[in-house]
This record gives sequence, C-alpha cells and structure tokens, in this order.
Amino acid sequence: MDGKEVRGTGLYRNWISYFGALVVLASVLMITGTLIAEFSLKSPSPYIGIFTYMVFPGVLIGGVVMFFFGMRHESLRRRRAKTKDALPFPKVDLNDPRMRRKFAYWLVGGGFLAVLMAFVGYNAFLYTESVEFCGTVCHTVMEPEHVARLEGPHARVPCVDCHVGNGVSWYVKSKMSGLYQVYAVATGDYERPIPVPVKNLRPARETCEECHWPNKFFGAQLQQNPHFRYDEANTPEQVSLLIKTGGGTPNLGQKAGIHWHMVVDNVVEYAATDEKLQDIPWVRVTHNDGSTKEYIDRKAKVTEADISALPKHKVDCMDCHNRPSHVFVPPETGVDKAGESGSISMTLPWVKKLAVDSLVAEYPDKQTAHDGIRQAFTTYYGDRYPNILKTRAADVTQAVETVTAIYDRNVFPAMNVNWKTYASNIGHRNWKGCFRCHDNEHVTKDGQVLSNDCTLCHTMPQRSALMPLGSVAPASDRNWHPWELKGRHAEVLCSRCHEAGYRPPTECAECHKLDKKAPMMADGCDSCHSTPGVRKPVTECKDCHESLGELHKKEAHSAENCLTCHKPHGWKVPARETCQGCHEEKKAHYPDQPCAKCHNFKGS
Repeated sequence: MDGKEVRGTGLYRNWISYFGALVVLASVLMITGTLIAEFSLKSPSPYIGIFTYMVFPGVLIGGVVMFFFGMRHESLRRRRAKTKDALPFPKVDLNDPRMRRKFAYWLVGGGFLAVLMAFVGYNAFLYTESVEFCGTVCHTVMEPEHVARLEGPHARVPCVDCHVGNGVSWYVKSKMSGLYQVYAVATGDYERPIPVPVKNLRPARETCEECHWPNKFFGAQLQQNPHFRYDEANTPEQVSLLIKTGGGTPNLGQKAGIHWHMVVDNVVEYAATDEKLQDIPWVRVTHNDGSTKEYIDRKAKVTEADISALPKHKVDCMDCHNRPSHVFVPPETGVDKAGESGSISMTLPWVKKLAVDSLVAEYPDKQTAHDGIRQAFTTYYGDRYPNILKTRAADVTQAVETVTAIYDRNVFPAMNVNWKTYASNIGHRNWKGCFRCHDNEHVTKDGQVLSNDCTLCHTMPQRSALMPLGSVAPASDRNWHPWELKGRHAEVLCSRCHEAGYRPPTECAECHKLDKKAPMMADGCDSCHSTPGVRKPVTECKDCHESLGELHKKEAHSAENCLTCHKPHGWKVPARETCQGCHEEKKAHYPDQPCAKCHNFKGS
C-alpha cells in the first residue's frame, strides 16, 4: 500500500476501527436492553445481571480498544506511506467550525460512554457483592451453601458481610480469589464438595463481632427439643435443658459458662493435626492473671516436637459456631421438627423410623432419592398397613413430600454434600464439637483433666412429654436418656451413636454389628453379660446349659471351653473348618458334608 493515495483524513477510516465502533454500538444497545429488562421484571434471572454488568461491558471495552487500535494502525500505515494528503496524527483546531462540531460529537459520545461505564461499573461492584451473585450465578457449585443459608439464622445478612467484611485489603483479597474461582467454575476444575475456607478465613473479631458483642453475653438459655421415639406410636417427648451461655467478663454476670472461652479475660489456644480442626491434641489456657495451663491428649500419637511444629489457633467465635449460616440439619432432627410442626402426622405407625431410614439411604441423584423415598413409604405401608394407604393417603403423601423436602434441603449429590460432609462444632450430639477438647483425655503434666462433665455447659437434660411452647416441665426423676446409660455406655461420647447422617441405633445388635436372627439374641444381652454396659464378666454357659447331649459329654469335648467351637453372638458351628481346627486329619473325610450330619451333639 506504500505510495498510494489514502482517501479521507480521519484516522478512524479503516475496517478495524469501523468494526470496533460497531461492537461499541451493539454493546451499548445490549446493555440498555438488559438494564430495561432488569428494572422492569420483578424477579429477573441472575444471568441478566451477569450480562448487564460483566459480559456486555467487557465487550464494550473490547470494542473501544479495537477502535483506537485501528486508529493507531492507520497512523502507522500513513507514516510508512509518507503521504501528505492524509495526516498521520489527529489534528484539533477549534477555530475551524467543522472541527468544533466534530469535537462536540466526540465530547458528547465520549461523555455518554463515560457516564454509562461509570454507572455499569458501580452496579457491577454492587452485583458482585450481592447474594444473588454469590448464591445463584454459580448454581450447581454454590447451591448447597445457598440453600442452607436461606434456612439459617443469617438468611438476611449479605454473604460479603461475613466472608469479606469491611476494609479495602480484604475486598481486594476476595476479588483476587474470586478471579480464580470464576476460572475454576468455567473450566469445571473445582473440588466437590467445596472445602471449608478455614485457612484464609477472616478473624471472627472483624466479622461476627460487628453485630455480636462478646462483652455483652451472659446468663443462661432454655432449650426445648422435640423428640419422637422409634416405636410404632412415635411416642412424643421433649428434652429440655438450660444452656449455660455465661460470659468471659464479670461486668454483666458470672464469669463462667460456655463463653468463658471467649477472648475477653481469658485466652484459649489450640493446635490441630487436620485441616478441618477436628483432631486437637494440644490446648493452652492463659488466665487473666497471666498463669497458663497446657493440656495434651494422652491418646494422641504425637510428640512434643510434633506439637511445636503445628500452627497455633486462638479460640474465637468460629471455632465453635463454625456453621453459623450454612446449617445442614441432621435427618433425625429434621424429622422431629417436622413432627412437632405437624408437617408429618406422627399418628402414622412407625413414621419416625421410616422417615429417618429413607433419608439416610444413599442415592446417586435427587430424582432417584425422590423415587426411593416415595417407594419406601408406599411399600412399607402397603405391606404392613394396607388400610393406612386407603384411609390416610393424604397423610402419607404429605409425609413423603415433607421427607423429600428435608432431603432436598440438606443433600446435594452433584456436589457430594450431605449431612456427613461438614462438621458442626456447636454442641456435641452429632459431631465431636466440644469433645474435641473436653473428652476426659486432655491432661496437664500435674494430672488436671479437661472434663467432659455435662453440667459444665448445661444442666442435665430432662425428658418429659411434648409440651406447648414456653411450658416448663415439672421436676422429674425420669431418666433423661431413653434407656439408662451404664458401664461403658456411660463413657461413650454422644456423637458416636448420634453421628450426623445416620439413624442412631435402637438395639444392641445395630451398634455392635450383630446378626439379630442369631440364636439367643432375642433373650437379651443380659442373659450372658451380667453387668449392664460392661463386656465382662459373662455368665458361665453351664449355668444355663446344665445338660449337654451326646458328643458334648465326650472327654475331649467336655474339657474344652465352649467358645472354642461356639463363637459369641453366632453360637452355631458354621462349617467344617471349626471342627478341623482340632481334627485336621479328617479334612478328606466326606469333605462336602457338615460334621454334624453324622456326629450327634444334641442327643435324641
């Protein structure tokens, strides 16, 4: 193109700038259209915001860059051509009326774009701070957290108030982190489930304490929990207890209770061996007089050198209230609350057990779960209570819908999220929680123990009939647990039986993984285990089996311990291998036949 005359004097007269101008014009029209749609619709799609404040403005900026790139390219071309008919640089002469008009057009057009981009940019900032952006744009990825938040106590608190907080530095950190998250979502390169951001979580003093003031916590709180038993009548009960909230400063009340741990007058530090902060082998307490105590878990397989190398954490709100907004309600709790509210009719026989069992089953996706829950109810009542399906079909249907809703509220197969995914440290019923430290195993060098005594943090639970809201149960000697905890059972941590995502065992065989159909199981554990809750001592077999038949009387057999042949909880001799443990020479003797077919042990 060198040496050829270039028509026109404007540097924008080239196909690159023309295309850039076309892109800018199209972007302006699209932004205007989506703005009108967003402000006119009552519930616009979250993706309208994505296009209005992010995609289309990005295209517009790209068009502007392309427009000026074309002008620069044209300028370079003219300089190489050394033409005198078309200037290689813009010429501005406001004394020329024609030039003044062009300048005015540029000024108005540029001003319009500047105002539009300022408006869009500010709203883009607001949009990226919105709950809609955090929870619904990345629908599958953030669905578990978003759904849980809507049902939680902080449903009206914007995500950024807790996850970002005030200040420029944390805002910049969050946006820089967000850039990678956008890339991860776009490419599908993200973990399932999303891990809890423990490593880079902002201190609770800079977020939680913007609303919750630790210095003002004191006193106790009454907690009344509905409970229905796993029996045919779904026996309704209520478990009441006083939570000793207390406080860490004596200014407003007793310096005691759960909030004694707060960083007010006392400092509690700990070290964990896992990223989720569930396994804590070391705790240090610093009192307001400067004295300290160090507690080490005597069961932990760590050395002092290992503990020294572990990062130390100072206890704050989030160490106990680690799921303050995104709460996944355990299946048993969800069913109990639904029963109390009337969403599930507890007059349906065995509905509590049926509902919880159908919830804790594993399903590959939500549709399969919905079908499985419905099938569990219709099959159970169809086989055992056919009249229920005929006369109370509406109650069964409502129960199925409620149980399905509990499932959808807490389980998200696409993200591998269920009740067992995220530990909740508040309390100790479904997770270790308080027992991470208060387990009777953390001791000082002089033998002081971090006790797991119930009354440190709450009064002993009191079991009563289900009562109206606010009613206080009268004093009772009734055992707070459905059955009295004795022996080893009194030492087992609550979360061992009430682990989130499982139905708590209602029979010995369930917890101890025994065959319910095995001989003597119907007689009860105490028929052999003489002390409740303790494995030994056991009753001698001969105390019940006084007379033994046939080969039992033979000298070799009578001298043996019964357990040599009869394994506990199975009792029946299962196969030839047991006999061949002593009679090895008989391996080839009718090898396909059980020994008892010919050798009589029972007698006639």
